[in-house]
Amino acid sequence: MAGLIVGIVALPLAIAFAIEASSGGDANHTIGPVAGILTAIIAGFIISALGGSRVQIGGPTGAFIVIIYGVVAQFGITGLMLATIMAGFFLVLLGLFRLGTIIKFIPYPIIVGFTSGDTFFLFMS
Repeated sequence: MAGLIVGIVALPLAIAFAIEASSGGDANHTIGPVAGILTAIIAGFIISALGGSRVQIGGPTGAFIVIIYGVVAQFGITGLMLATIMAGFFLVLLGLFRLGTIIKFIPYPIIVGFTSGDTFFLFMS
């Protein structure tokens, strides 16, 4: 039941994010809804296959829509793929050096403020 509910929420959200991330007008820099749904499905299978943990997030994250839009508008899809590979590389390095615990040194009000600001930008776009 949980998987069905997540699918009902996550797939349309991934489609919306892909449409929102498209810079529009220019066919070379348009992501489109198909890329969003394929990304959500492939990411879901990969996360399921790798097991996951209590701190792993498997759904699409709205916080990155502004970043994705900027990268696609300026550098195109290939730039987005390069940025994604670089982000993955940095995440692996952070995991190897056990630096995930640094988050406990960031005060709670800063985290809440960042989340609230991100929500504001999503509502304004």
